[in-house]
Amino acid sequence: MSSGTAGPLGGERLSDLLVTPTCRDFVQAWLRWRGDATVPRRGQIALSDIARHLHWLSVLEVRSAEEMIFRLVGTAINASRGRELTGTSLKDLSRPEDWPRRSLINLALAGRPCGLYFRVLFEYSVGGPVFSEYVCLPVFADEEGAPPQLFTIRQPVENVALKLPQLDPAYNRVGDDNRFVDLGAGVPDSDMLPVPLPPLVL
Repeated sequence: MSSGTAGPLGGERLSDLLVTPTCRDFVQAWLRWRGDATVPRRGQIALSDIARHLHWLSVLEVRSAEEMIFRLVGTAINASRGRELTGTSLKDLSRPEDWPRRSLINLALAGRPCGLYFRVLFEYSVGGPVFSEYVCLPVFADEEGAPPQLFTIRQPVENVALKLPQLDPAYNRVGDDNRFVDLGAGVPDSDMLPVPLPPLVL
């Protein structure tokens, strides 16, 4: 992983780690959407800003510690997994041993709020495995008290169109290099992560 440079709050910048144009463009769009706020509200989101990347976007609604539902899953993700995932529960897509930590992290992302950067190494039916890069950032509802959402974008670091289908598509894999991203409200203790890596800043 790149050593990067220090941000204004101290710590490594998220932008110094990103290698895919999809993730870079998403972060820049999210920053425009939030303006002077810590987190944008749903009505401020202009998906047209990332129109060419929407096939790699998923939107998870965090209703409670046990109920987290995908409101939107991009076509490239569905194609990789071989099924339509919109409307499914993240708990149902998680191995039982992964769920307690995953639920805790997502509650922290939506509640503190903060972001998350990670990578996942996927195996495919053709050729070797390929990493996908992920960025997850929160979005608040327009109405007070309504569930927050986590917008997550991903992109493989190389073209995998000729490598599909993805192997072992039943569950969402636990990522590597998980790091919280400070959006201005601080971050949880890194011991919450699978490996306690230091946080990033925008």
